[in-house]
Amino acid sequence: AIAAAAAMGSLVAGSSSPCLAVLLALVARAVHAGNACEDTYKVVLKAPKGQQVLPAEVGGKYFAYCKKNMKVSSAKSMDDLCAPLVKKIEEKMRWVPPSIAVTPEMACKSVDKLKEQFPEQVAAAEESLKGVAEENARQKQFLDKAKELRGKLAEELQTVVRKWSKDLVREAGTRLRSVAGEVVGADFGQTATETLAKQMEDAAALSSKGVETKLLQKLDEAVGAWAAVAKKEALKKPEKPEL
Repeated sequence: AIAAAAAMGSLVAGSSSPCLAVLLALVARAVHAGNACEDTYKVVLKAPKGQQVLPAEVGGKYFAYCKKNMKVSSAKSMDDLCAPLVKKIEEKMRWVPPSIAVTPEMACKSVDKLKEQFPEQVAAAEESLKGVAEENARQKQFLDKAKELRGKLAEELQTVVRKWSKDLVREAGTRLRSVAGEVVGADFGQTATETLAKQMEDAAALSSKGVETKLLQKLDEAVGAWAAVAKKEALKKPEKPEL
């Protein structure tokens, strides 16, 4: 493959036709890309002498390789950045029989090429994909229900907190004005007393907004925990027999 790429490069350099040169350059790039993929998986699939890497192990090995070698500037964690790439190779490995040792060439083949190479694995892979689709559907069901639950509970929580906030501000202002009047009387001026009471009302209103924010954050956590427990409970329930 390397020799072919070198030969292609010579053809590109010696071509007098611009269109032919572009075509040859694209072919050469494709050849190089194929080599790059195989070079990557030579590192990913490297194992102690006498050991082989099976399809089920490829995803984990690629994840370790990705976290160590990916160079990118992003706010996302390396786990998040590598996850889609790992998922892609794991999905591809479904089409390889589980007892077959994976080679770099095999890892770089398309799904269609793997189907051609391992026709006996096609039925099992399709059944596996069916199970994945069913699991994804269940996951979506719980996520949708959790989202709905969170929305409804947030509305109720906000209604309760905002009513409490108004009552807090009103009650605090009334009591503070009353006590201040008893302590300082009219001799020290009503303006100063009113300013004090208003400052405390504003502080109470601001504090209640902080309480609302904290409660909504806690609600997100609580709904997430609910979804996890509800899913486990649903999985424990036996399926209803068909009549």
